[in-house]
Amino acid sequence: MKAAMQNLLSLPLFKGLASDELDTILGKVNALVKHFEKSDYIYLAGDAVESIGIVVAGTVQMIKEDIMGDKSIITTMGSGSIFAENFLGHDKQDEKTNVSYFAASDSEVLMVPFGKVLTDLSNNDPCRNKLLTNMISIMASNNAQLIEKTEILCKKTLRGKIMTYLEQEAKRHGSTEFEIPFNRTDMANYLDADRSALTRELARMKDCGQIGRAHV
Repeated sequence: MKAAMQNLLSLPLFKGLASDELDTILGKVNALVKHFEKSDYIYLAGDAVESIGIVVAGTVQMIKEDIMGDKSIITTMGSGSIFAENFLGHDKQDEKTNVSYFAASDSEVLMVPFGKVLTDLSNNDPCRNKLLTNMISIMASNNAQLIEKTEILCKKTLRGKIMTYLEQEAKRHGSTEFEIPFNRTDMANYLDADRSALTRELARMKDCGQIGRAHV
């Protein structure tokens, strides 16, 4: 249990909290860790959102599906990432998500009814204020990632989309050599591209020296 608590304390939302403070808060708001098998849906579009999710282990994807079942990956989230925070409004209508959250691998997710942090903890509680400060910082970071995705989708050509994505990843890793969190199908879904067209374009880019070895 002590090791599990240390893992939670390392998550961005709980930055600055002591172990006993975190234990008290999680108990007050009835937070719990849930296990999701690969391909499980955590939230489906249209679901009411009662808790934010925090990825403790594994990978979660925010996806948008059309009526034909075609999937577009909006973003991929690993350990420490928070999701569904934008759908926790005061109006019940606002609390329904218009995207789905999907376990891309076996995952452990801490479900936190964050509305209870606002209603059940005192305004003067320093732990409450730390959580709110951390949440604002996380939401700003999440919004920056969505802006990056918009930058990709604004490119008119597939090559432009690929290069913009790779440039973003290179900047994030601080290196021109890195691993991306997608297989070929997921990368196509993320770039809103046909998988076969993506494969051909990656081969052309490799042949002309724009990219090195591509193991996607």
